[in-house]
Amino acid sequence: MIMPNPFSAVLLVLALTCLILIGVVLFVEWLKELSDRRRTRIERELDVAQERMRAAIFQLASELGADAHEARKALIRESYLASGQLPPKQ
Repeated sequence: MIMPNPFSAVLLVLALTCLILIGVVLFVEWLKELSDRRRTRIERELDVAQERMRAAIFQLASELGADAHEARKALIRESYLASGQLPPKQ
């Protein structure tokens, strides 16, 4: 019967430990990459949403400005009609 060498057993345990550690490191790196890709995708979606919101805000501001201009014109017209005066020629 061959006696197992204690040095061989230690080497085997060290080799298995190294393999397990390498596996854990690779798994952690994979999780980190997954997280980075998810964060990048979310940031890209937020950028698109921000651009849409910015365009909507500028469109609404433009419409409000046009409405305000029309309201001022109507108010001036009504004040001239109420006073019985004619607006000055420009």
